[in-house]
Amino acid sequence: MMMKMLRSVKRSGLRGHPGLQRALRPSGSLATHTSEKPSFVSAAVSPIRDCDVKQVSLSQKGRQVEVDFSDGTSFTFHGLWLRDACRGKHWVAEVPGEKILSRIPTATGCDGTVRSAAVRDGELEILWGSSASSTSNFSGGFLRMYAPIVGKPSKQTVEKPLEAQHHEKKADFKWLEPYSGFHGVPAPAKDQLELWKNQGVRDQFQHRDFTKVRGDNAANLEMMKALMRHGVLIIDGVPAVSDGHDGSLVRDFTDSCLGGMQKDPARTDANWVITRKEAAQSVSYAQDLRLNNHSDQSVPAHGIPALCLVVHYVEGTGTNTLVDAYAVAEAIRERDPAAFKMLTTYGSCQERDYVRSRVDSTQAGTQGMLISTKKPIIQLDHLGQVVRAQYNEVFRTPVTLSFDKFEDWFRAYSLWVEMIHGPEFEVEVPISAGQMLVLDNWRVLHGRAGGKSSPNRTIMGGTVVREAFMSRAIQLMGATYPVPDYA
Repeated sequence: MMMKMLRSVKRSGLRGHPGLQRALRPSGSLATHTSEKPSFVSAAVSPIRDCDVKQVSLSQKGRQVEVDFSDGTSFTFHGLWLRDACRGKHWVAEVPGEKILSRIPTATGCDGTVRSAAVRDGELEILWGSSASSTSNFSGGFLRMYAPIVGKPSKQTVEKPLEAQHHEKKADFKWLEPYSGFHGVPAPAKDQLELWKNQGVRDQFQHRDFTKVRGDNAANLEMMKALMRHGVLIIDGVPAVSDGHDGSLVRDFTDSCLGGMQKDPARTDANWVITRKEAAQSVSYAQDLRLNNHSDQSVPAHGIPALCLVVHYVEGTGTNTLVDAYAVAEAIRERDPAAFKMLTTYGSCQERDYVRSRVDSTQAGTQGMLISTKKPIIQLDHLGQVVRAQYNEVFRTPVTLSFDKFEDWFRAYSLWVEMIHGPEFEVEVPISAGQMLVLDNWRVLHGRAGGKSSPNRTIMGGTVVREAFMSRAIQLMGATYPVPDYA
């Protein structure tokens, strides 16, 4: 039994990392309760556990290493890449995860020449040519996940389609890649999304149970995947709390299940509170009025809007309006290409004072913060696919387009406003105390139907940045899969 455990640790790429070894669980397993912490994840951890190194050979006077894997693929690596990529404890400090600067190739003068290479227990073992270097060990799983990205496939391997050159485990991480933040990463593929319109039914969205999602890591991961596929989830069974106005419950759920609530720079609390106020100056707090559909953080304080939005109905009832902005964008692309070009090319000017805009809030602002932005309402990746919708009418400022472009842009903008508030795309969703609404804030616009809120409607919520969402997802998945560079 002990030998099997040691073999599993070595194959994961964690040899020489006792702290990481203790955290590792077998392939595909997930903790069943939140009391079990997910595996410690780093670049040393591979999700591939079933692929050994079978044979190794040197070429180019030891500057290149050809590796044959047990799944029948073969790739050649630069010796210098292997030397630079080694994550063993001789090269990387275990606890902080930092490279030891005195041992990096540029500090030692190592050119990546390999003196000898051998296969040991399914791993690649390398003795470096430089006397200042040490032995490096690489698990088959670690090398196999990087091979299609950094290696040169053998003739037999290159005959396979590019996707087939990757290990099948890559497919498990495909859903997460669009949110990695790496330069040039494409938007979600069409097969990763379920676009929607108004289906004319009372409830067309998926629901999840609070207790299950909060207490089971597998359910937590499934919830995150479903959120990014559908854009909307409703969480039922949220427990009542005696003092629900402190925001602790929604913060706990967000921190535990989505990676952490974003700290607002102009407010002490991470979460916001919206409750009815007589003669409110801000439409957000005038709950009898309609609130137009918008994305939260359309004027982001931290560079880009947060990826997710969580809204907890603490008291009362209300009717939210939701729109799949991806579906609207695709409809405009098809029906009016000229308008689509205007909305994706030219920016929409917006400005927000983070303290003044909360004049009716029960929460005190901590400091003034005035931010302006000028991003297109519909934002595309380099392939022309929709990445994000960023729009809030209440913060729009004078348009700065030139005289000859203004009329065309305003026509396109008017079409956008009409479509996101029209019956084809807008969906009314009754929500009440004991429920949470979780949204993909890059994709789903939300608003409030007028005259459909109870007088005691109190909601609390907050946002989750992309990085926090990614962190939680990879912890739950137990590993990362490297993303190639995109031109």
